[in-house]
Amino acid sequence: MFCISNSNGPCCSRLLSVAMRKSLMGIYIHIPFCIQRCHYCDFATYSKDQIAPNTEYVDTLLLEAQKRVNLIPNKNIDSIYFGGGTPSLLPASEIKRIIDGLKNLELNITSSTEITIEVNPATLTDEKCKTLKESGVNRISIGCQSFDDEHLKRCNREHSVADTMRTIDIVKKYFNNYSLDLLFSLPEQQLEGVYSDLQIIKKVNPPHVSAYCLTVADKHPMNQGRCSDEEQLKMFDLIQGELSEINHYRYEISNFSRPGFESIHNSIYWTDQPYWGLGLSAHSYFNSPDWGYRFWNSSTYKAYLNDIQNLSRANSIEGSFSSSQFEKLRFSDSLSDFCHTHMRLSTGLNEHSLRQKFGEPSLSLVSQRMSELISRQLVEKQGDFWTLSHQGITLSNQVFAKLLFSPEDIDN
Repeated sequence: MFCISNSNGPCCSRLLSVAMRKSLMGIYIHIPFCIQRCHYCDFATYSKDQIAPNTEYVDTLLLEAQKRVNLIPNKNIDSIYFGGGTPSLLPASEIKRIIDGLKNLELNITSSTEITIEVNPATLTDEKCKTLKESGVNRISIGCQSFDDEHLKRCNREHSVADTMRTIDIVKKYFNNYSLDLLFSLPEQQLEGVYSDLQIIKKVNPPHVSAYCLTVADKHPMNQGRCSDEEQLKMFDLIQGELSEINHYRYEISNFSRPGFESIHNSIYWTDQPYWGLGLSAHSYFNSPDWGYRFWNSSTYKAYLNDIQNLSRANSIEGSFSSSQFEKLRFSDSLSDFCHTHMRLSTGLNEHSLRQKFGEPSLSLVSQRMSELISRQLVEKQGDFWTLSHQGITLSNQVFAKLLFSPEDIDN
């Protein structure tokens, strides 16, 4: 059974408490360096020899933070997430320099701030782990992807399964909060292969697992030799069933954890909380003023460097970004985003929260759309919550398409 109940899932209470708090604030830091580019990757990443040295990139990132820090709505920071790319390719001293630099901007970063860094296997040593922990990092996300060397080669991953196991052993010495990333529905992968991966994960018994179905464009080479949609559903059911045996419950479409180990940073994304993106191609979202803003940095290093070097201290989002780098959200945009992100959670979308932010007419509009989705058995209603059904999880794109609103929908 999928953990979709708003009352029975042991992970639900923490996510609900996150959703009810209005003062959460996250920072995302993009580190674009990689050893190589994975075949399925569409992020702004570069091999280390393609762009500036580590120190120059960190200097630029900290300069950006200094010039834009007065834009952020909340100085109390609940999470910092180093993503990429491969942040663990940076020397640990540079990660420390970024964290210290943010503290020097009078941001309230404490021992309770969740600070996560993504790492690839074979990019950590005992000494680096020790320095990261001393710098304030308290959560590690390991990009395992697969525990089969042949699948890793098909993905153009540089590491081996042996590298992964050594990295996990090192991380477990220093951190009790860490996550493993797993990809499934890879080319030539069968249900038995997913089962084998899960047996290794169960033996490791991490507090958190992110399990992602490979998503690439239709004509992408990695779509060749993949299993059917029906087989993908069997894989997902298998993942949930096996992880439940080590007390992991699905709290979001692709994320599983033991109670109390849900990702605070990702929960900020899913519960309409603001986050500030720093670095090349980093995206941000502020949920106010009005219906909020989304804004983003340039995706090439030269443009990003020029933008920051020529930037004056920001007084407004409009004054700090070109018109092609920010979007002032309309009512309909905000309503769509609110429905989409909350429906990803096992707790689902709450009528009271929707009414509180958007008003009674919008609640009626959403209720009408939900009634159709319920009739198609893609959504279930439990008390004041709409949640994805078992079928709805695998066909979530159809649910999200139905919950996409235009200005005309609001005016009518």
